[in-house]
Amino acid sequence: MREDFVLEIGSEDLPSRYVDLAIDQLRETFRKFFESHRIDYDELHTFGTPRRLVLFVEGLASKQRTVEEQIIGPPAKAAIDNEGKFTKAAEGFARSQGVEVKSLHIVDTPRGDYMAVTKKVRGRPTQSLLKEELAELIGSIKFPKMMKWDNSHLKWARPIRWVLCMLGRKSLRFRMGNIVAGSKTKLDPYGRSMVGVKGPEDYFAIIEKAGIILDSAERKRSVKRMAEKAAARSGGRLVEDDELVGIVANMLERPVVVRGSYDEEFLKLPREVIVTALKSHQKYFSVEQKRGFGLLPLFVAFADGSKKNISGIKKGFERVLQARLDDAVFYFNEDTAQPLEELAQKLDSIVWLEGLGTLRQKAKRMEKLALWMMQAWGVGGGDIEGKTRKAALLAKADLASEMVKDGKEFTLLQGYIGREYALVSGEDREIADAIFEHYLPRFAEDDLPKGIIGVLLALADKLDSIAGCFALGLEPTGSQDPYALRRQSLGVLRIMLERELRISLRSMVGEAVRLVLDDIESSRVDMDPGKLENAVFDFLNQRFNVMLKSEGYDYDLVLSALSAPWETPVSVLELVKELQSIREEGHLEEIVLPIKRIVNILPAPYKEGYSRDKGLASLKAFSSHDTEKLGISVEIFTDEAERRLFNKLSRFSSKMAEIYEKNEPKGIIEVIKRLKNSIDKYFDKVLVNCEDEKVRENRLSFLARFFEMVSLFCDFSKIAGE
Repeated sequence: MREDFVLEIGSEDLPSRYVDLAIDQLRETFRKFFESHRIDYDELHTFGTPRRLVLFVEGLASKQRTVEEQIIGPPAKAAIDNEGKFTKAAEGFARSQGVEVKSLHIVDTPRGDYMAVTKKVRGRPTQSLLKEELAELIGSIKFPKMMKWDNSHLKWARPIRWVLCMLGRKSLRFRMGNIVAGSKTKLDPYGRSMVGVKGPEDYFAIIEKAGIILDSAERKRSVKRMAEKAAARSGGRLVEDDELVGIVANMLERPVVVRGSYDEEFLKLPREVIVTALKSHQKYFSVEQKRGFGLLPLFVAFADGSKKNISGIKKGFERVLQARLDDAVFYFNEDTAQPLEELAQKLDSIVWLEGLGTLRQKAKRMEKLALWMMQAWGVGGGDIEGKTRKAALLAKADLASEMVKDGKEFTLLQGYIGREYALVSGEDREIADAIFEHYLPRFAEDDLPKGIIGVLLALADKLDSIAGCFALGLEPTGSQDPYALRRQSLGVLRIMLERELRISLRSMVGEAVRLVLDDIESSRVDMDPGKLENAVFDFLNQRFNVMLKSEGYDYDLVLSALSAPWETPVSVLELVKELQSIREEGHLEEIVLPIKRIVNILPAPYKEGYSRDKGLASLKAFSSHDTEKLGISVEIFTDEAERRLFNKLSRFSSKMAEIYEKNEPKGIIEVIKRLKNSIDKYFDKVLVNCEDEKVRENRLSFLARFFEMVSLFCDFSKIAGE
């Protein structure tokens, strides 16, 4: 027999950000419970509002499934004697399991033959299991912050005030702290009356009649639809904000829309200041013109419950918003009474990170690194250098402003406020835009800086932060990344890839490290510059590995490309794309197999200690036919196939040098293709590990130099077989 099951956990209002988290945990907790306890069901649903979490299970089995369980006993040789009779060990095992000895049978295990018995394990009633386990299951749901509220010491995000639990029409009573579960729910958060429920179907009918929207997804759709209609009725258009829709939807059970307005004078403030004032503290939606980008002095907000006294609620909302916007006007006027350059001077008194100096020092490092990258990129000339210098020194100035400092809701507008203040101060538009753009990208799908100066400052700021934190031992560990270094590293990589910057990332890291170590307090550093540079570069490479695999590229191709000493992310991506394309065409194995043969035949000592310098030295020696530097003797090549491969490598080495110099790795695959036949013939004709020690060493040295040269482009040994 199967019945529907409903569980409702009623509490004081959960923070909006906790609701979806709790719904997901509720679903996973009970899914695992039913699975591990062999309890079947048809469908499992979870819902949630700030005041109630609801589990609804359709067609829950009345008892656990009966299963057969095999229990292993003593070894067969100890259980059966030489005459084939059961021993006392077998009889004791059978007795302990409550079966006759003739029920035992032999099973083959990894440890040999053992005696076993197969028993039926009958299921217990679901009702009994639930009553025993429900309190612990509910208590296992975790929140970022928990609290205790009575002498039961129960911990939850907010005090639990009631629990409804019904299997069919039966109430399952169990104790949750000082609360006893029953068959009543509460509809009015401010009242004391409870409403009796006859069963799961009745529960949902009562909830629906009360206007409570249990499904968070449905509530989000409802909030968005109501907000858009309200904005349209006011003669405008809702400013799209899906994040705010989610926040508001999880603050309500019965959304009621409220339309309000504010003084048109406030529209003199920058747009995002108004939008942020409405959203961050008040959770109001902004309204903009139907055509155009300008805001209207209107907002859309939500109340929870009935539509009674909407005019009073509206006046209260408007009064609170007036105070927030008054504050914003005060901050704006205070800040813009002085040029942005004067605000920048205050950065001298703001510490960025203890041990790494002030924000003014960080701005100076950003300036120097940006100018260094400008030269490496070859984009100097005109007035770009002067604008870059000024933009760097003003980039962090808004952190000293009244609007942004001290963790107000407007702190989120760092960069945007800097741009607006720069324009008010009469700064060049390119400089103002760079002040905003140097924070980009701020999250995974965010825009990238568009202007050259914005690109330079964005890279300089992020690399300086990563190098500085690593110098102080503040690198990310596990899930902890308090300085958002992983996000900033992905920002560096995205900018370099999408702008196709063929600047050496290692050189950029080296310069960032040098500038940081010039400023840092020497007593805080226990790492030499080379080790610090390697640590930062390896960290960026690790993040690049994660990025490429998340974009669907095969793990072995990513690893093979990243293992080569390419210094520009663009080159790595191009190589991975080329390898991926060839694999999908079905030709990769035949191309890389000859190189793998070389790698496989070389003893470990010939491959150990590989470095970029070794690879470049071999490339240069092949290009110049310098056999002395290659460490080989052409004179003792005994087979024509050896000479042909050497000559072909020497001819193609200049092309390989060009490919490496230009950081354009796609061409290396074509070179390998053209070398394939010569390599195959070499292995067909030449016995590398011959008896003659001198000839053998010469051949191994030749192949080792070939391996070193090819490894500049890709570690083919890491490519998995097809």
